Amino acid sequence: MTKDRLAEVLQTWEAVIGLEIHTELTSVASKMFCGCPVAFGGEPNTRVCPVCLGLPGALPVPNAKAVELTVLAGLATNCEIARWSQFHRKQYFYPDMPKDYQISQYDLPFCGVGWVDVEIEGDEGYSTRIGITRIHLEEDTGKMIHVGGAEGRLAGATKSLVDFNRAGTPLMELVTEPDIRTPEEARRFAQKLRLIFLTLGISDCNMEEGSMRVDANVSIRKRGETGLGTKSEVKNMNSFKALNDALEHEIVRQADEVERGGRVVQETRHWDAGAKRTSTLRSKEEAHDYRYFPEPDMVPFTFDDAYIEGVRTLLPELPDARKVRFMAEYGIPSHDATVLTSDLALAAFYEDALTLSGAARAKAVSNVMLNDFSAHLNAEGIGVEDSRVTPAMVAEIVALVEDGTISSKQAKDVFLEMAASGEAPGAVVERLGMKQVSDTGAIEAVVDAVLAANPGQVASYRAGKSGLIGFFVGQVMREMKGQANPGVVNEVLARKLGG
Repeated sequence: MTKDRLAEVLQTWEAVIGLEIHTELTSVASKMFCGCPVAFGGEPNTRVCPVCLGLPGALPVPNAKAVELTVLAGLATNCEIARWSQFHRKQYFYPDMPKDYQISQYDLPFCGVGWVDVEIEGDEGYSTRIGITRIHLEEDTGKMIHVGGAEGRLAGATKSLVDFNRAGTPLMELVTEPDIRTPEEARRFAQKLRLIFLTLGISDCNMEEGSMRVDANVSIRKRGETGLGTKSEVKNMNSFKALNDALEHEIVRQADEVERGGRVVQETRHWDAGAKRTSTLRSKEEAHDYRYFPEPDMVPFTFDDAYIEGVRTLLPELPDARKVRFMAEYGIPSHDATVLTSDLALAAFYEDALTLSGAARAKAVSNVMLNDFSAHLNAEGIGVEDSRVTPAMVAEIVALVEDGTISSKQAKDVFLEMAASGEAPGAVVERLGMKQVSDTGAIEAVVDAVLAANPGQVASYRAGKSGLIGFFVGQVMREMKGQANPGVVNEVLARKLGG
């Protein structure tokens, strides 16, 4: 599947995409209905008890903190908070569900309709509002591990092992409206939601470890039509790239199927990242297949104004508000503010650097972070917290450029050196003898020598070939081993050549 084929398909067909995003509330201490600890990994089946194993006579007790965090997520995504809600039993039989049912929510979720605005960058950038249908809370399932196969004890034999450590972990599910039209919009929405949840501190949102999982419902329709086509649900997308690639493939697959006279069937499909294709997993169940009924061991929940407003006071500064503040308070452009606030650690690093350098240098600090610092993080494949570079180093390197100690070109070399060694910028400059020469007399002497050695170019410049100024600057910088202050060099050259 090529990008050209996708572009061709999207000229005739419109994709209709809705997302289901499952987020484990990893910030809570215990599971949803028992006191077992919440943690990733560990020896299998060691964080279990009669409640999360569903043993006879064990009764669930709701985790009040998990309920609070779900309401907090709803408030952060502009959702309506239910005044009356309850848990249901969702019946299905699968080895990773010890009770053979899941305690979930059906038609009375904690959070109702809401929305999140998503910005799409590019030459024709735009903003789109993605509606949220609901956010509900449930318990997570256990984890299946499949081993064996042709290498097993018996040829062709397969064993399935189950670890119930994860079973019962509070799991929040957010369902969007079918408002998404492109894979890019889906990816941006999921990234924005992850950033919001990280800002709230409700989950580590680690997709590789499964604490944030994204499923997508995809259908297509002819452009201009308003009805909905038959949808497929795509699972096993454990990164934002996988989400984007899976949706691109599925849109083209459905269009190809219809264009050759076939039809799309409602089913659940598996994304194979290695083969870069989806394949049938199972037929899609309907709600009635789960035989929901109210959880008999728990009373309904009622939320009054005092509770909701109390949770609202826990809201921190959200990403959109932080971006607006960066632009207003520091005077940086929208692009800079968008990138800097797209990562919590990056935003905190930037503000720490500004505390040391002063808000007047906001744009200069931003330039270093969006260019040199970002390039360093990408090259090393590390996060902000893993770098040797500190906010104090960035503030210092900006100051060294602004006071003329080093040039902006030298600053890039200094940054690379300090990122590798962890040495302060000033110490790097001293050790490598990189201090910039700003003495006018010393620079004039070199300029005079360069002009005397190139009379033909001087005559051509004075005859109108102003582009030769670059030649003269280059000659002076070469003679001074790149340590001359470019501003002073240009000023002296302009004065000498003008004369």
